[in-house]
Amino acid sequence: MAAAAAAQKAPETKQNQNAKASAQKQAPKVSQPVGIAVMVVLLVMSLIVGNGRALSKATPKAFLRQGEVASLLQDRVNGARNAETVAKRADLETTLYSEVETAASALSSAKTAREVSRADQKLMTAVGDMVSAASGYFGQNADLTRAMDTYNDAGNMLRQEARAYNQAAEKAKKVHDGLPFGFLFGEPDYYEGI
Repeated sequence: MAAAAAAQKAPETKQNQNAKASAQKQAPKVSQPVGIAVMVVLLVMSLIVGNGRALSKATPKAFLRQGEVASLLQDRVNGARNAETVAKRADLETTLYSEVETAASALSSAKTAREVSRADQKLMTAVGDMVSAASGYFGQNADLTRAMDTYNDAGNMLRQEARAYNQAAEKAKKVHDGLPFGFLFGEPDYYEGI
């Protein structure tokens, strides 16, 4: 009986060995270095994706979509153009007006906080030069004062929005600087000069 049981196990073992051998023939053999390389690539890719997600969560939404920024920019541009309209009565040098127009157009077309900041700085300089020259011609002018009040109020509120945005951008910058693959992602946008 023991011999019969051993004879029965022998074919089973041979069948198992044949099945294992055919499975090994079917599965492609991957060398250990290739397997390790694939694992390293997958690990690096997951780190990069994770870094990108962490930075995305920390980065504030686009500056132009924050609060009242878009309408403040329009008010700022309108105030500058109103001041320009009043100043044109003084018949100043045309370069003063063209500088205001160029800077106002740049502010209107700015897309990032950094671009808004730079364009607003140029507009402040251009409007300041124009108003200074016009004030020498007019002295005190109620229309120019009203236009400048609108322009300055919009600028003050814009800077308040910029401060709030920069606080969030500062947190995103800290996250960016702490990421091992942060160099692959651009630095978070911020409003310069605040």
